Amino acid sequence: MEERILDRRSALQERVNIMKTTGYRGFRLFKSSQKPEFSYEVSASNRNGLVIIAVGDTLDEAYESLIERIDFTLDN
Repeated sequence: MEERILDRRSALQERVNIMKTTGYRGFRLFKSSQKPEFSYEVSASNRNGLVIIAVGDTLDEAYESLIERIDFTLDN
């Protein structure tokens, strides 16, 4: 069970690294900022003008949430 969790975390972290360097599934980072309530917001957009925004308590958590939202948007 723990191995599955570690595999999922490492796969998600790899996708975050790809997003930061070259983009992910047609989306490129648009903006990242720290919010006054001690959270982080990151945004990505694609060529069609679709913008996806995600928020997290840490910057890494916000990136992970962004990846999950991109996957959900494109797969559903």
